[in-house]
Amino acid sequence: QSRIVCERLRAMSRAGEFTQIGAESYPDFFVPNSVNARLPTSVYRGCGGYGAVMILNSTDPSDPGIAVKKFISPFEYVKKAQRCFRELQLLRELSHDNIARLKFTYSPDNSAAQLESVYLATEFAGYDLRVFLDAESAKNKQIFTLIHFKRMLSELLRALKYLNSARVIHRDLKPDNLAIDSRYNYKLTLLDFGIARVLDDKMTNGPGNGYYRAIETTAFGEASHSDHLAYNEKADIWSIGAILYEMLTGEILFKDQYPLHKSIEICGRLPECVLSQITHKKSREHLRLKSENVKRIDFIKRLTEERQGRSWLQQEIVKNSKNLEEFFKRTLEYDYTKRLTVDEALAHEFLAEVRDVSKESIATHSIVDVGDATLDEWKELIWGAIQANPVTFDHVLIR
Repeated sequence: QSRIVCERLRAMSRAGEFTQIGAESYPDFFVPNSVNARLPTSVYRGCGGYGAVMILNSTDPSDPGIAVKKFISPFEYVKKAQRCFRELQLLRELSHDNIARLKFTYSPDNSAAQLESVYLATEFAGYDLRVFLDAESAKNKQIFTLIHFKRMLSELLRALKYLNSARVIHRDLKPDNLAIDSRYNYKLTLLDFGIARVLDDKMTNGPGNGYYRAIETTAFGEASHSDHLAYNEKADIWSIGAILYEMLTGEILFKDQYPLHKSIEICGRLPECVLSQITHKKSREHLRLKSENVKRIDFIKRLTEERQGRSWLQQEIVKNSKNLEEFFKRTLEYDYTKRLTVDEALAHEFLAEVRDVSKESIATHSIVDVGDATLDEWKELIWGAIQANPVTFDHVLIR
């Protein structure tokens, strides 16, 4: 509450520059006056653990508008400040047709020393995939064909290929972080780089949504003793398998109080090569016992004979059954060394009819991680990033 009051006071001190907007559920959202003048219509999209998002639109329907994210208490502790900076850094340095485009950053604060509130704006690329999937479920009415889903996955994989070439992994792939633009044949844009990481030899466990998280990124044991299993960019490939199932059914595949237990029910016994990496003995033995004699489900049978797949996709699922089953097998694979690479996924027969090699690109340089810093040092770095991406007339006038 005190932070909110302080932000109001700071914004009031710059009353000629900022306008307070927002919904009842999240009223303390400030935008520069120049932005509010050009994009006066605001729609509150929601608030997660790291940020609240507002969509700003103009009265011109041809203007796509922008999505503004306000970081929630970014300086509450060092790790949150680090994640805030990483997202600003990545969005500034990445440039790909299927990755969110940074427009500008701002703060109602006056200096690095006073910095408490951080905002970033990206081009609005459509509502997230979950909105569309929920609409299909609520109305029991088709929006997407299997070709649409194949195209989305191919576009997502193109974004991942670009990211991986810059030595970045996303770590939080889920329908909520995939914008779908209905104006452009349901084009996909990858969002939210709040817990993305530059690949290094000190990767830590525990990020992302548990329903979509690969086992090698899961933390085991107490906070004082948490395994750090080796993992790499293939962690994102597991998430793609889970997303595909949700596309076809409208249901979250591993939704459970204990998603890892659910994954065992679905994907079968954990191999010894994975169990042996879990040094926390109690967790290892529990999972070994839990997965004993459990067999992997037949995904095609579940989608068709058991009618878990959308009714309007049944014929397409049957027609693509062989390649679809293989795609599930190679993405929802516990052993990441056997999981598809991004290039293998792009070339997979399941996606062959939508592949466009000419749109598969790599980054011109690798992203360099800043490393560790104190809270004050992160404030200086973030303040510098804000100053490097100011609000300009060109940024506000999107078209």
